[in-house]
Amino acid sequence: MFLVVLASNPGVMWFAVEATALSSVLLVALYNRRTSLEAAWKYIILGSLGLALALMGTVFLYAAACKNNTGPPPNFNWPYLMSVADQLDPRLLKLAFVFALIGYGTKAGLAPMHTWLPDAHSEAPSPTSAMLSGVSLKIALYALLRFHILTTACLRTGYSAHLILGFGLLSMCVAAPFILVQTNLKRLFAYCSLEHIGIICAGIGLSAPLAVFAAVLHIGYHALAKAAIFFAAGNIHQKCHTLELRSLAGLLKTMPATAILLALALVAIAGLPPFGLFLTELGIVAGGMGAGRILASVLFVAAMAVVFVGLLTHGVRLLLGTPKKEAAGPQTPPSGVAAMALLIALLTVLSLWLPAPLLELLRRAADIIGGRR
Repeated sequence: MFLVVLASNPGVMWFAVEATALSSVLLVALYNRRTSLEAAWKYIILGSLGLALALMGTVFLYAAACKNNTGPPPNFNWPYLMSVADQLDPRLLKLAFVFALIGYGTKAGLAPMHTWLPDAHSEAPSPTSAMLSGVSLKIALYALLRFHILTTACLRTGYSAHLILGFGLLSMCVAAPFILVQTNLKRLFAYCSLEHIGIICAGIGLSAPLAVFAAVLHIGYHALAKAAIFFAAGNIHQKCHTLELRSLAGLLKTMPATAILLALALVAIAGLPPFGLFLTELGIVAGGMGAGRILASVLFVAAMAVVFVGLLTHGVRLLLGTPKKEAAGPQTPPSGVAAMALLIALLTVLSLWLPAPLLELLRRAADIIGGRR
């Protein structure tokens, strides 16, 4: 995953994304159950198929760079491609972006290529689920944004932004009803990941400066909150030996420390103040409205409202009420609570105060993604 963001060559970046899939599939299958093996096979087959399409996108990108040259380009890296963006073949670059969108979008969990995501996240060990949702999905999204930045610089139109916006809103609308009817705790959180990937893509696709900056900031906030949520799911599973929502209730009585931290994480992930996800989601809506994208903004708010209702309903049932049965597992060790507390504390601090150097980096990243640098 470090190699993905450090690689300057699109081919090396593709190799690194593929390597993350090949290595993490073993973690998904770790429990060696029928359901976990099925989830691992679905993950590797769909992920590899998507990344095969992403490789085709990389090939078309190389062809676009060679189109107007008598020989191969002197460099095949992002800085060089950006420097000659206006010389790239626009038709081949459009084709490259479509392949990259479907390919890397599959690995990022965008709908309708998301079908591996709920299974893999629900069957993997909780630390693996935290890594997949908090970081691995964003790595694939980063690769897609590289193509988006180059495509925007070449075409100087909203071609790629419109496609990203469409897939982002679709992901939010697909996730919302599944969150309402979910019966498994980790699958519920997996569909939350689908919704938040859609939120990020919708913010970037709106192309308004405020919306793009909010989407970039949302990436970090979501990673912290979602990791804490999956750690809570791991604690609950060790204590109650089940993740079925109908068998879980009254966690504030049976495991109060985990329940309180889970409640804070749910408040954050639902987009309520004082956590930063409230500000980022508000910023995306404000940016969309300010840019005149009324229909997209209304769909965005409607999907978030449905998700909020679903999370509120499940959260109240999970935390309050009378426990369904006596939890037979051991008490959560202090380290299990401390890991969650550290993430929630960091999320709270960064929601209320961002260091100036970090804020400047985020602004520069948003300017690059928005095509203003």
